[in-house]
Amino acid sequence: MRVSNLLGHRFVVDSREVKTGDVFVAIKGARVDGHDFVNQAVQNGAFAVIVERDLHLSNQIIVPNTIEFLGELAGEIINSAHPKIVGLTGSNGKTTTKEILWNVLNAEIPTFKNEGNLNSEIGLPLSIINSYNGEKILVLEMGQRMVGDIEYLCKFFPPDIGILLNVGSAHVGIAGDLESIFKGKWQIVEKSKQALVNYDDERMRKWNCEKCKYFGTNGGDYTLKGKKFNGKSTLINFCTGGENYFYCLPGYWTKVMTLSVLVAFSVCDMLDIIFNPNSLLEFRALKGRFNVHDYQAGYIIDDSYNASYESFKAGIEEVLLNFPRPYYAVVGAMKELGEYSEYYHRQLSELLENFDGIIVLDNEEESRYINTSNLIFRSPSLEEVTNFLSDRVLKPDFSGTVYFKASRAVELERIVYSILDE
Repeated sequence: MRVSNLLGHRFVVDSREVKTGDVFVAIKGARVDGHDFVNQAVQNGAFAVIVERDLHLSNQIIVPNTIEFLGELAGEIINSAHPKIVGLTGSNGKTTTKEILWNVLNAEIPTFKNEGNLNSEIGLPLSIINSYNGEKILVLEMGQRMVGDIEYLCKFFPPDIGILLNVGSAHVGIAGDLESIFKGKWQIVEKSKQALVNYDDERMRKWNCEKCKYFGTNGGDYTLKGKKFNGKSTLINFCTGGENYFYCLPGYWTKVMTLSVLVAFSVCDMLDIIFNPNSLLEFRALKGRFNVHDYQAGYIIDDSYNASYESFKAGIEEVLLNFPRPYYAVVGAMKELGEYSEYYHRQLSELLENFDGIIVLDNEEESRYINTSNLIFRSPSLEEVTNFLSDRVLKPDFSGTVYFKASRAVELERIVYSILDE
């Protein structure tokens, strides 16, 4: 069987998801080897199986490395269409920026994006193989867990514009240290024809980068000069080339989201495409990313999708600047920090001192390092935390702000949903 015969079929890496006509790719992972489930995939109707060793099947294709096969095939599919590639990475805000950038670009020119958080060496090629339809622009979110991941993805999908949003402590327990994280993410700049990087990060300004343009709040080629919420809409002011641009977007937009709009504004300028903010009139914050809910006379803010120290800091600043007291925070552990876990949780505790009351969901061991003078309740039980909030905080006369944030493993969103459902 030839590889060309596979095009048009859906590729999957989980044998349980195989349907008639699919191509199953056997991935050998650290704990599970997909080759052990090839027979299950065939029984489920797999059209073909991609494997690394001979399993004596009539519909098998043997390759040296199944993960690299995915990257090579996705790269060949893209190369045949000669599109512009916009690659982006960062420690926080990648998916939101990708969605905003896609909305803006797709309004002018057909644009592809990798779905959800399919941004790894497996997920990104799968997204392209299964969904790319020859669009002239690709917006590709690229994730990094280990140093070298970005370089690997850029090998198959070299960006015409590489965007580095920020570099923080996310996954520091896996990547090694902050310097390693920075060097790994900077690879998107090194492997791109042009680059757009964060002026507010002094480390990015220190590198001698002739192909770089800068966005930020303190200076650069594209600057966020102002952001103001008037109760119904968010007014923003961008500046580039000495000219000011003013836009009005409905609803509440955080500073992080507004910077994502600035990135879209910048990319449009770099690609010589019209920036039309009307494409964002219906855009709303992604689920669990600083979703603002009216609750009685106050607010519940769901920022529970994930957490790092830097994203916590940005969210806390947003609450303190724009929402009413009293301030309460329901928080939990930040994961994948390794030997730096105690340090960052103690740093987080200092930030939380600005609130009027802290509730800790203690269902992950790292949260034991969260200790504040304003702690009013902690428990490993989702039900107990929910009941405490309902009985002691969210009373009928509530008029303040409750902010929820933790890593996904904590499942803090279950408390949010329970309260909102009531």
